[in-house]
Amino acid sequence: MHTSNAIFANDIELTIRQMQNEKQREVYMRFFKTKKGEYGYGDTFLGVTNPQVRLVVREAWKQTSTEEATKLITSQIHEVRLCGLLILTKKMEQAVKRANDSEMRHIFELYISLHKHINNWDLVDLSANIIAGFWEVHHPEEHRLDEWIDASNSTLWQKRIAMISTWRLIRYGRYDEVVARATKLLNSNEDLLHKATGWMLRELGKNGGMDILLSFLENNVQKMPSVMLRYAVEKLPPQERKYWLERRKAS
Repeated sequence: MHTSNAIFANDIELTIRQMQNEKQREVYMRFFKTKKGEYGYGDTFLGVTNPQVRLVVREAWKQTSTEEATKLITSQIHEVRLCGLLILTKKMEQAVKRANDSEMRHIFELYISLHKHINNWDLVDLSANIIAGFWEVHHPEEHRLDEWIDASNSTLWQKRIAMISTWRLIRYGRYDEVVARATKLLNSNEDLLHKATGWMLRELGKNGGMDILLSFLENNVQKMPSVMLRYAVEKLPPQERKYWLERRKAS
């Protein structure tokens, strides 16, 4: 990397490329479902681990502009896109800490404009709750992610971003959005959305919303996809978890 103040996308990508590991690359190609017809088809991996990418982010994010981060996020290489997204999350956290609303808006708008490149579950899960989530916390009037949930032409990844962003809302006691988005995803055919929804429902129960979780289960247990239900009840006491799973089987 350059030792000058500014760090550029090309330098960061070169650093990541130098960490390439063929054995790990083959593992990732299977794990992230890159075969034809699978959700990650066409993605390119180097086999660089998450901790390695985070080390690059830690060293580079303060000196990397959002414009350079954008270049990383539009890369064909998965780990490079991840690096760019993690740089943006750092910048969003800094903007939140400084109560810099214009910078928060800039990062959020940039993030949603790049949604086509946020195209695997790890990229979504490591960025949405910070970038989209913090924006929604500070701007409850913001409904674009609700629109993503509603729209018939939204992609799997847009809908997952909208669902995972509620993780941040949960921590601020904003439970209604979780329930509303979860309800709209009950009829989804996507396993990755079932998992994300069940996960957020589980977090809702763990973070002060147990009564709301149980109410949601009572109203929807027969309609919930099995994987969504399993995720949602995972942290309940064993007997209670068994009760809900058996209720769904009986439906």
